[in-house]
Amino acid sequence: MKKVLTFLVLSCSLLTSYAQSDDFGFDFSVGAEKKLRPGTHVSLEGGVRTMDHTKKVDRWTVGVGADQRLYSNSTFDLKLGLKWEYMWLNYAEQTNDKYGLYTYTDMVDGEFIEISSTEYDGYNHRHQFWRGRHRTSLSLAAGYQPNKRWSFSWKEMVQYSHYNKAKTTMDRYRYEFNDDDEEELVLQTDNIKNYKAKDRVMLRSKVGVDYNIRKCPVDPYLSAEYGCGLNYSANKWKFTAGADFKINKQNKIDLFYRYQTEDDDDEPNGHFIGLAYNIKF
Repeated sequence: MKKVLTFLVLSCSLLTSYAQSDDFGFDFSVGAEKKLRPGTHVSLEGGVRTMDHTKKVDRWTVGVGADQRLYSNSTFDLKLGLKWEYMWLNYAEQTNDKYGLYTYTDMVDGEFIEISSTEYDGYNHRHQFWRGRHRTSLSLAAGYQPNKRWSFSWKEMVQYSHYNKAKTTMDRYRYEFNDDDEEELVLQTDNIKNYKAKDRVMLRSKVGVDYNIRKCPVDPYLSAEYGCGLNYSANKWKFTAGADFKINKQNKIDLFYRYQTEDDDDEPNGHFIGLAYNIKF
């Protein structure tokens, strides 16, 4: 157990050193798996994730999946997987500062010239709203276990996501002169902002390593995942360190730390502590 704790502490410290965002949240999930026949399994899961230092719910998720073993021997196996998920995503309120380009005439060295400057002009405030999304994933996963202690995994996955229509209120505040000829922030518009439905396709690649400790029910692991948009521009990274706690042959608990970052606004950047429970029938 001391080795497991040392491994997790060092892994989390390493991952945290690369993290620049100070956001933090929890990731909780429950899953069930059923073996239909040798090499064929179906699963059902649900989860919730928080954001903004655990103050708000980031998303609710439900999903079903199935995987089929294509090939297996004493050290290597290959699986094909299919999964469908539905998510309720929470888009937090957002404020964006606005700046205007102003041009005025001034005398410099005895000559009148035009001078341009960028000045603060006000801000836009988007109210919080929820948006539904469903996602279908097709994956090919390979596992290699050279001995009883170490196992390595690789997974390629294509994800198709459909975002439903949504709307929210957008407030527009700008500086205006009042009756006393003083500038003050005024709500110019109070509009309904509509988001059209959209489709996105992403390719995700994941590698991982697990270690089975002799005579110990705890198996620590590390993984790294990279995702890139196929029909849009996006780059996503996820780094995870965790451990599986085997209660018995049917029940397992997964405790992990994850840092994720991306260059679009689909998911929050930052740190997550996750807890997952899985049961096999």
